[in-house]
Amino acid sequence: MRNVLLLPLLFLSLSCQAHDETDRRLISTNGYGEVTVPADTAILDLSVRATRKSGQEAKRDVDDRVNAFIDQLKTMSISQDNLVASSIRIYPRYEHTNSNRLFSGYEAIRQLTVTLKDMTQLTEVMDQALAQRLEGIDNVRYENREMPKHIQAAHLLAISDSKSKAEALAKAYGAELGPVVRIDYHRNTPPAGDIMKASGMETMMVRSSSTARPGTYLPDEITYSDNIQVSFDLIISP
Repeated sequence: MRNVLLLPLLFLSLSCQAHDETDRRLISTNGYGEVTVPADTAILDLSVRATRKSGQEAKRDVDDRVNAFIDQLKTMSISQDNLVASSIRIYPRYEHTNSNRLFSGYEAIRQLTVTLKDMTQLTEVMDQALAQRLEGIDNVRYENREMPKHIQAAHLLAISDSKSKAEALAKAYGAELGPVVRIDYHRNTPPAGDIMKASGMETMMVRSSSTARPGTYLPDEITYSDNIQVSFDLIISP
């Protein structure tokens, strides 16, 4: 008999709980935070390729050009710690004519990344890359060395903004802000800072003229942003 009585009581408890959740007064806000800082680092992505009759010849060609470029970076006091040149790809190339596939040689490709803490060196590094026949200036990115600090600052601003909005809305409607009920948060992806996709610069004959004025590259400021959605209990005085 006791089990028979417990079952209706359980259903009554669940029904009351669902009713309370339906009548619960909530206020939801979206907080936004943004921090804008100047760029202090330039990251240059380069590539070099060569097609030769043998894979060994193609590899030797790109290796010689990369080594010459690295030697030039040393004369500019750019540390090897700020250079990544660890990969190489070699694969056969074919030409297709009249439905025939003819072997044309092996292509070797190396990719490099140079990180410049002194951004005034950017133009000179690109000129040296072209002079050493690293024809692929693939991308230039700008970053700030204190990125984690700025991301955290934007995050705290977003939290503060969500609270301020919720408190202002509650006050405007003659209510008070209760405890947090729900937080929805997905961290924003840090900005890539890409400012140049220079596939059109892959021209072997490009050279810097000694009488030409050097190019000037002025990076935009970098903006780190974050947002958060929060739901609070809304307390209404009787």
